[in-house]
Amino acid sequence: MCDLLSDWTTFGIGGRARRIAVARSRGELTDLACEGIVLGRGSDVLASDDGYDGTIAINRYERIMRDGNTVTVGSGTRLCELCAFLAENGLSGLEWALGIPGSAGGAVRMNAGAFGGAVSDRLLYADIVRDGKPVRLSRDELGFGYRKSDLGKNDVVIDAAFALERGVPSDIKARGAQYAAMRRATQPTGKSAGSVFKNPRGVSVGRIFDDAGLKGLRRGGAVISPKHANIIVNTGGATARDVCELISVMKSVLLEKGVAAQEEIIYIGDFGG
Repeated sequence: MCDLLSDWTTFGIGGRARRIAVARSRGELTDLACEGIVLGRGSDVLASDDGYDGTIAINRYERIMRDGNTVTVGSGTRLCELCAFLAENGLSGLEWALGIPGSAGGAVRMNAGAFGGAVSDRLLYADIVRDGKPVRLSRDELGFGYRKSDLGKNDVVIDAAFALERGVPSDIKARGAQYAAMRRATQPTGKSAGSVFKNPRGVSVGRIFDDAGLKGLRRGGAVISPKHANIIVNTGGATARDVCELISVMKSVLLEKGVAAQEEIIYIGDFGG
């Protein structure tokens, strides 16, 4: 197994971890949750060029169980697999998630959403590990907000249960395909961590960066996408330092405009303060 974090992140960036272990069951994930950082599909993540001097647990706990209109999902399940299952079984409510390159656990933590929908609209509860102990939290207890929850840094999502609606499979597939096509039309392909900054209420940071002429700005192998100015793409050989230099420029533009925007990217390892 490769211990390079670049092989486990959608950015394709990152040095070596001291240890990488893969969790493929609920029990393995629960045990590893207490040992280090849990990484799902590695989206929204920038790993240091110097790696991480600790344990990285790769979450591959994948399962989908249906009980009527309720579906319980292992947190390592890819969103695309969940969407395919729901469409085949005529369950509607998460079509907006088709095409998002993350896992169910990450989607719960970040309250992922798109096209007017969000995880918080459908989540019943999540089973998490907190301080080494399993805890079940309801939707209200998770403290959802725009692209966030109240889960702590060391809380690890194990399972999530969603309440869905009956629908016609062909209609659900068509809606999912439409959302996926819209995402492809507005977002770049290639290696990235998705949006760098969250949009404050009523503000498009992508438009601010576009107006500032940041599209196409390059540092080493990293470039601010010509297609979407809030996304940085690794065009080949980009380092975390390259990405951080671009993020610094983006922060300067936001500061000049008086816009307070929180980063979506999660940093792993040492970035020199």
